[in-house]
Amino acid sequence: MKNPLRRLDYTAVIKYLCAFALFTVFNHLEEDIQPYSIAVLIACAYGNGNFLPFALLFLCSFPVSGANGLLAQGAVSAVFLITLEFLYKHFNAKKNLGFIVLACLSLLGYIFVGDTSAKILVEKRILVSAVASGLAFFCCTADKAVAEKGLKFKFSYEESLSAAAVAVAFGICVCNCFSPVLWKGFTVFIILCCCYLFRFGTATTVSAALGISLAVCYHDINFVSITLTLGLAAQLTGNFSRYLAAATIPAADFFIYALFGVYPVYSAAEYLPVIIGAIAFAVIPQKPMKDLKEKLYSFRERQLVRQTINRNRLMLSNRLYELAGVFTEMSSTFNAFKKTAITEDKAKSAIEREIYCSVCKNCKFFGKCKPKEKEIKNGLKIMLEVGFAKGRLSLIDLPKELSETCIHPNDILFGLNKMLSEYRSYALNVKNLASGRELIAEEVSGVSEILKGLALESGALLKYQSRLERTLAEELVKNGFFASEILIYGENERLTVSMIITMKEFSLHALCRVIDKTLGINMTLAEKSNITEDKIYLLFKRAAEYDAVFGVASAKKDGSKISGDTHSVIRINDEKFLVALSDGMGSGKEAETVSSVSLSLIESFYKAGMNSELILNTVNKLLAVNTEDNFTALDVAVIDLKNRSSDFVKYGAPYGFIISDGRVRIVEANSLPLGILSDLKPSVCRAEVNDGDMILLMTDGVSDAFGSSGDIIDYIRLAPALNPQTFADEVLNKAISLSDGEKKDDMTVLCVRIFKKPTIAAPA
Repeated sequence: MKNPLRRLDYTAVIKYLCAFALFTVFNHLEEDIQPYSIAVLIACAYGNGNFLPFALLFLCSFPVSGANGLLAQGAVSAVFLITLEFLYKHFNAKKNLGFIVLACLSLLGYIFVGDTSAKILVEKRILVSAVASGLAFFCCTADKAVAEKGLKFKFSYEESLSAAAVAVAFGICVCNCFSPVLWKGFTVFIILCCCYLFRFGTATTVSAALGISLAVCYHDINFVSITLTLGLAAQLTGNFSRYLAAATIPAADFFIYALFGVYPVYSAAEYLPVIIGAIAFAVIPQKPMKDLKEKLYSFRERQLVRQTINRNRLMLSNRLYELAGVFTEMSSTFNAFKKTAITEDKAKSAIEREIYCSVCKNCKFFGKCKPKEKEIKNGLKIMLEVGFAKGRLSLIDLPKELSETCIHPNDILFGLNKMLSEYRSYALNVKNLASGRELIAEEVSGVSEILKGLALESGALLKYQSRLERTLAEELVKNGFFASEILIYGENERLTVSMIITMKEFSLHALCRVIDKTLGINMTLAEKSNITEDKIYLLFKRAAEYDAVFGVASAKKDGSKISGDTHSVIRINDEKFLVALSDGMGSGKEAETVSSVSLSLIESFYKAGMNSELILNTVNKLLAVNTEDNFTALDVAVIDLKNRSSDFVKYGAPYGFIISDGRVRIVEANSLPLGILSDLKPSVCRAEVNDGDMILLMTDGVSDAFGSSGDIIDYIRLAPALNPQTFADEVLNKAISLSDGEKKDDMTVLCVRIFKKPTIAAPA
């Protein structure tokens, strides 16, 4: 049989026992019992959990305290709070300051009815209710801070003040309920703990606050000075040894009595709690105290970590510059050792000599032909001219000088054709080798430029903003977000916020809203990763002032299964994105393959950070060396949201258009398609774009349907260009209708609309 005690939640039992003890003790805030425990009950209602057991324990505290006359008023308050708790849960309302104000209304029953067993004036009941209401605010704030933060986060000023007020009230209750000397012993223990755990100044502040309870109990303000002196003594010796600090407190207390005589009575009964409090601190094991101290150190700013980050950034920057220099030297080396093919004139002379020496001189009739050596060499020169022009020789190409003299012309023809074929292979290999060297040199140079850019970016030292970090931390806590660490660095466009959130579930949208409001600028999430089961790393960067929306409409050629047009929309970085149209010549699978390969290459190079000219020249060379005669028309727009500009790159693509405020700007192209010539240069231009501008790109299937750029402009001036997707559909449908519903070629329209994001006012 299972033991029922194993199913018992000991944590809940301890929590309810502590709550009952607090209810009982807080009724003794004055020497005469008053319902001040209502403040603790309101704090229990303000927190989360099952409220009904707390209400029952609250009612039981009055008979235990010997205040049966307050039971009726306590029941009224408990029922009122239970009803209020039910209503908040029913409407799923968030408990805030309004809940505490409504909860304080539960004291109206005590004000108007009063204690049935004692005659208490209405003025007294109003005063008690007012003090209990104020205490309720402090209890709710302190309870929430302890429950949600514990020792993980630093308390705010309001939370620290509330905790101090509750501690003072609790001390007064302990003094009235039990004995002032008991509270004094507890004060000694807390002072010593604060001296060990916190930095200088915290223990003295705590000792002064705890001394207020003794001052109220003894009606003597000197007790604040006494506890403050004890705190200073422990603080001064605590840096040397915790045990020395524990021994200093009883000694200091004795000297205060001996020198100043502030204690009315100083017997063993009053002195023993001080010694017990010091001993209790001294016997706590060292390891848990050290672990707790290290955990509390997390509240402090980590300058070493920040300096280490900057140092590592500088080291990385230097290494990147060195590596960039290596690639620069490699590019120079490839360009320096360029090999060119032997010229045709030299090749002709060499072939002529080789044929004469290897063919003519080895012929058995060479002696007969020797007198006509000059005519034979002239004939060879004529044949070489024809051979280099045609690529191959035949008997009909024999000149008169050889046909009338040479007895075996077939041997000469065979030797010439063989050497012409070898020269063509040699020239082609040299050309391909030179093209490969040039391609590698350009790519190596591009890698060098990327590394230099990374070195420049990582070499800039980070400027940390500690004050802004504290402000953001406070705002996050106020809105229910708990960040164990926050790091803000950079300025202006490079402002970066990184944090570790110790919450399993939270609203990212609400978190961004708090960050934006605190910093006064739009931030966007750049990175997110899980550190542990309940810790998440988030990195926010400044969002671009502008953004863009896209629209694409396409239709394949009639009778074709696959469209040869492809499009791409990619974000290069936080401030730039690329849109592109690629029109493979023809239609179907082959055209689609060439088109998609071109775009895939361009996307990869742009993501790597290479410049536009290098990227397009490289892609052109790669397509040009293709053994098949495939080529593609390319239309690329690289839009910079920060500078509000767009670079248009066109290879054989039709006109592009920028629509803004009722006017239309044309982006022209005067370049052949990619892959036709290896040294083809693109048509490149830059244009400014503003809020509300629409960029319109199309393939030749659409532009040919309209007929001319003027017809396209006339149409788009009349068509409303608001939604990019709707506008793209309308342009495509219009092009199809102009072709009487026939799609003679693949047709694609791509629209991009630039818009300005709403701004956030900077905090005052």
